[in-house]
Amino acid sequence: MRRSAYALIRLEHLEHNLNILRTFASNSKIISVVKADAYGHGLAKTVQALAQSDAFAVSCANEAMDLRASRILHPIICLQGFSNEAELKMIADANVQAVIHSDHQIKLLQNQNLNQSIQVWLKIDTGMGRLGFRPEDARYAYQQLEQIKSISKIRLMTHFANADLLDNDSTQRQLKSFDNVTKSFPDCERSAANSAATLAYSNSLYEWVRSGLAVYGVSPFQADKIQPDTSELKPVMSLRAPLISIKQCKQGDQIGYGSTYTCPREMRIGVLAIGYADGYPRALTKPVNVNVNGNLAPLIGRVSMDMITIDLSHTDATIGDDVELWGDDISVIDIANAANTISYELLCGVAGRVHRRYQ
Repeated sequence: MRRSAYALIRLEHLEHNLNILRTFASNSKIISVVKADAYGHGLAKTVQALAQSDAFAVSCANEAMDLRASRILHPIICLQGFSNEAELKMIADANVQAVIHSDHQIKLLQNQNLNQSIQVWLKIDTGMGRLGFRPEDARYAYQQLEQIKSISKIRLMTHFANADLLDNDSTQRQLKSFDNVTKSFPDCERSAANSAATLAYSNSLYEWVRSGLAVYGVSPFQADKIQPDTSELKPVMSLRAPLISIKQCKQGDQIGYGSTYTCPREMRIGVLAIGYADGYPRALTKPVNVNVNGNLAPLIGRVSMDMITIDLSHTDATIGDDVELWGDDISVIDIANAANTISYELLCGVAGRVHRRYQ
């Protein structure tokens, strides 16, 4: 039996957000990033709604196969590439493009006889410090790939470490490094911009941009920081749960595990059928609200595995009412800030037992 908590996914908002991103990157092709089950939104329905994307990006070979199983014929980029012969063959046979970030992968390509050609992206580490060749090694890596007959096309890419921090100059340093390297390959298509860079750094908009969080209607910037206007983005996911209990508590009554909340007066307490096992964060360090019938109601006490408690003192509510935890009126960014985490983690962390309803 399904949990009564659910995530409402507005598919029309995906297409809307994609169109907004095109206004920022009108001369670039857009790769919609759909890794991690489309950031928790559900892969199959999400990619159908994003059919106007120029390509899709996933994390690993298995995710690429899931995408092909959804009968998606778009170009697919596997951001982690392949790590062994089996994955390389799987990717090539499915016509999936692979990111090349290590000598190990180049050797696999040199030693493997593929049934068909493969397109690759040479990843240059300009400052992320994770995957990719150092700028001074990029030319050698490119020359090695150029000699492999099974490779039909080579593109170039990098990834930003701090594009969401507009007061940090490291993004401009990375761009300068990327430009210095790639000017030696004028015929190669390039990609650097993630969601934040697409919205904030016009000089990062090469032939391709890779947009993830913004596609799902969430700003990649912290709300309290200087940022571009993202107000036209529409949240795709609204996390919701029913009110399953209302009780009248007395002054001095204590609520929840650890008795961390003491009622300061007589008050109505509501219980929602959602908790940390569903993906709602337990580690809240700041006050947060939920939305009950258009009114804000504070969360009180600790988040339990399957339930949370809210203050209904100033809210008309009845058992069975649908309550929003984040989405249209409650920003997922605010909940993430209160839990000392990021919106990416909350979206991806919505549990499988939470039903996705598509609209």
